[in-house]
Amino acid sequence: MQTTTGENGPNGAPRPGPERVGRYVRMTAQEGRGDDLARNLLTVAAGMGEVPGCEAYIVNASPDEADVVWVTEVWADAASSDAALNRDLGEAGLGAVLELLAGAPEYIEVSPLGGPGLTRT
Repeated sequence: MQTTTGENGPNGAPRPGPERVGRYVRMTAQEGRGDDLARNLLTVAAGMGEVPGCEAYIVNASPDEADVVWVTEVWADAASSDAALNRDLGEAGLGAVLELLAGAPEYIEVSPLGGPGLTRT
């Protein structure tokens, strides 16, 4: 396993490298539009399989909040994540998503380490 010099995890142990980038994104739709938001995000997800560095883009419904949709993202590295975030919104299908939001998305940044479904780097 490679380690990235000078970058340690929360317990002080070296992080595996090159470091994957992950995030959980919580999006709240305008009232009554949660199903529309989920459908549009599934359309975005269908195109993410072609985006270099995208290892996972999973759309999740919130069981307790009808208008909340979570997206789980895993990127091979920060450069891949940055490139995806800088894509044209219309090209990515995100323009239609933004129109449905009741407010700004909330982000939780994480560093994926591995597990079933993720390939080893």
